[in-house]
Amino acid sequence: MFSLADLFVKVIANRWQGSLVVLGGKGLTAECCEKALVLLNEEEVDFRPGDRVVVRTRSEIEAVAFILAAWNLGLVIVPVKGDISPSAVERLASDCNAKAIWQDGNLTDLQSYRSERTKFKISTPTRVTGVDLALIVYTSGSTGKPKGIMLTHQNILTSLDSICQYLSLTDSDRVLCLSPLSFDYGLYQVLFALYMDCTTILYDKPFNPIQALKVISSHRVSVLPIVPAMGAALVKLISLVKPDLSELRSITNTGGHLSEYVVRSWKESCPNLKIYSMYGLTECKRALYLEPELWEEKIGSVGRPIPGLDARIFLQDGDAMTYREAEVAEIGELYVRGAAIMQSYYDVTAQGGAKIVPGIYRDDNWLATGDLFTRDVDGFLYFKGRLKDLIKQAGFCLFPKELENHIDSCSLVHLNVIVGSQDRFENEIAVCVVELHENTEGYQKQFRTWLKDNLDSDYTPREIKFVEIMQLTANSKVDRKRIEEELQA
Repeated sequence: MFSLADLFVKVIANRWQGSLVVLGGKGLTAECCEKALVLLNEEEVDFRPGDRVVVRTRSEIEAVAFILAAWNLGLVIVPVKGDISPSAVERLASDCNAKAIWQDGNLTDLQSYRSERTKFKISTPTRVTGVDLALIVYTSGSTGKPKGIMLTHQNILTSLDSICQYLSLTDSDRVLCLSPLSFDYGLYQVLFALYMDCTTILYDKPFNPIQALKVISSHRVSVLPIVPAMGAALVKLISLVKPDLSELRSITNTGGHLSEYVVRSWKESCPNLKIYSMYGLTECKRALYLEPELWEEKIGSVGRPIPGLDARIFLQDGDAMTYREAEVAEIGELYVRGAAIMQSYYDVTAQGGAKIVPGIYRDDNWLATGDLFTRDVDGFLYFKGRLKDLIKQAGFCLFPKELENHIDSCSLVHLNVIVGSQDRFENEIAVCVVELHENTEGYQKQFRTWLKDNLDSDYTPREIKFVEIMQLTANSKVDRKRIEEELQA
């Protein structure tokens, strides 16, 4: 397979043996894809290869058909949430100079589009290749400067092939997609069905853990991709719902650490379940994974590089702009190298935590992730936190992610997040915001005692804030930014 345009051809040529369906039963067909292509060809917008199209979507078959048809014409997809505000859509569309927007089956040209000069003027039919741009995924944009991550067809195909290998996906698998298509994690679950001829079920409703457990049972789901908040909410209700989990063979996780308590709870319900601890970022999709059978031995690790990628911990060596590899247990920044890493941010001035460090030829690049890691003697990697999230409390360096992972091991904790704040003397401190399984005075007292017994006093957050329900983003991740803003108010 040379490009994602081949997936469109695979469907309309009736060579696709997989299935993509929503809960109501409607599925992706050749007819859906052909209809989307007609819309693109008949629209008054004069599309040229490389033009960007914003796709404002929920989890819907029509959106998938449109994306495939657009890739077939060499267009670039910019997926955004269906409920994102109009002003946020305008900001993202302007940032990448999108020509049109798709929503609810309708295609509308954008008045903000600025005419672009092309070096090569094409008059014959498009031939889409692996180096063509396929996606611009925004990791922020509702506030602050948007960061559009540019991914080619080959970047995406490399990630697909690698993930399918280490998850051992087959055409008999049934994947439940709980994440929206605007989230790259959700979009890849759709691509699995097209790439591997397996089945993906689109959960086209607001996330409800009771309903989701029933869907896992009724649709005989074998692979369940989750984020930590979803995993915790689902396993908490298994004893109540009593779903049939006999077909469930594996769980994958992104967007944060899946606590030891949650993992053990899932394993109690499904003793043979394989749970994949993984690490990645949109700039390179997936980078590391831990083989499920090593979870007990390597608790806290996110494993080693996925097939086809290299990942190492480096420290900058003085002012010479050279890098040395970290020693065992030495904290440094994770760098990733391989054909899956992004081309760049669309606006090169909108740098995020990650950046590309070029080598001596075009594709000789390392992606500096902005994330801190250590490795053990066996080469397994452990996430310590983000460079920008480091909290210096009374002269001690506290790594939020390391603390969160440790606190997650407390059986009283449902979700927790460590954020930086200031005390009344304007000194930097760490605050632990925690949702307990039961937010009672007794549980709160037990939790404070657990912290005292299990954390060194110098590395214990100065403040504990108990909440009834942890604030989550639309992708069911802990809304760290909103929590930080409320603490600062």
